[in-house]
Amino acid sequence: MQRASQLPDLRPKKRPSQRRSRETFEALVEACAWLLAERGYAGTTTNHIAERAGVNIASLYEYFPGKDAIVAQVAERLVERVLARLADGAAGVMAGGENDAVRLWIEWIHDVVAQEKELVAVFLQQVPYTSQLEPIQAIGARLLELSQQVRWHAAGLIRRELSDPALHLLINLVTSTIMQCVMEPPADVTPRELLDELSRRVEEWVRGR
Repeated sequence: MQRASQLPDLRPKKRPSQRRSRETFEALVEACAWLLAERGYAGTTTNHIAERAGVNIASLYEYFPGKDAIVAQVAERLVERVLARLADGAAGVMAGGENDAVRLWIEWIHDVVAQEKELVAVFLQQVPYTSQLEPIQAIGARLLELSQQVRWHAAGLIRRELSDPALHLLINLVTSTIMQCVMEPPADVTPRELLDELSRRVEEWVRGR
């Protein structure tokens, strides 16, 4: 892990205000995301990003000091995308009623992570400063906030006495198990078996069954 003083410049030079400038900015971020998933962190350069985005390299450097500032934007978009999908899934699960709610929620989280597998792998295994990116550092708090909202709106689906420390432990259990299922499934048990057992454990914990 790199120290803060050794980190590359991770902030854009400027934020675009005009529509065409915003389109160029977003095209560069999207191009970087695609390249990271396809070529990896080391195999992605600013020249690759500019070419993929269909802009000249001078336009890239107008908005970003280098590759890593674009990578940081990709991380921000990734976190926002995943959390938005999780929030949508939570609303759908709660609207569906009590039957199989926990299992549906676990499967939804798994599917959301699986959809981003290639990009998540790059940030977990290749980007040297992932843990120091602000959006990544904020994930725990934001997942807790989402879980608190679910607890508030879930009525009879979740025990009222489920505390914030218990939610923290629950978040860690669910995220670590699902990340293992998606990224490095064990050889001696299937992902389905892990998810089934996880659903049973979470059911017991949040509903006292």
